[in-house]
Amino acid sequence: MASVAAGCATPNQPTSWLDPAYTGPGFRKYFVVGLSARDLTDQRGFEDLMVSKLQDAGVLAVPGWQFVPTDRPPDMATIRAAVVKSGADAVLLARISEFSAQSELVMAAPVVGYGGGAYGGAYPYGVWYPPAVEIDYQRATVYTTLFDVQTEKPVWTFNVPTFTPATVRQDMPGYINEVVDMLRSTRLLRP
Repeated sequence: MASVAAGCATPNQPTSWLDPAYTGPGFRKYFVVGLSARDLTDQRGFEDLMVSKLQDAGVLAVPGWQFVPTDRPPDMATIRAAVVKSGADAVLLARISEFSAQSELVMAAPVVGYGGGAYGGAYPYGVWYPPAVEIDYQRATVYTTLFDVQTEKPVWTFNVPTFTPATVRQDMPGYINEVVDMLRSTRLLRP
């Protein structure tokens, strides 16, 4: 399968791409693979949830874990054989990578004190600026690519930066809904 280079984008902004040369009618059956650069512990849960949402959108979908061993990252030959066995015409590959430690300086809003003025109204008498706080967190990027099985070329990508690895499980449903909505809007789902 081909690799896709993402174009320049503003940091921390999701990017998406649809192959302008793709003129197909969309895909009927999706083979879903979820990979992590760190481990495969959430792979099955991700694949099952994505498959469920795709099926709710009216297309057939199968989780990769039913066809590919999950005790190690699969090689390309294994994935190709599994896709053929599944009968899918599209592969939706999502992977989390580019883990990095981040630090951000957060400024609190100033606090304005009010008091009664000489003429009876409330007037500001002082502004207090709370100290800035430095927050450390982990950051990762979720790369999602849809491949056409027949050509083995990518036809769509969606990359989401600043995905916090610690909250993957709680963020997963919102992310999956966004992916399925985008696939629907680009007419890549063919019920």
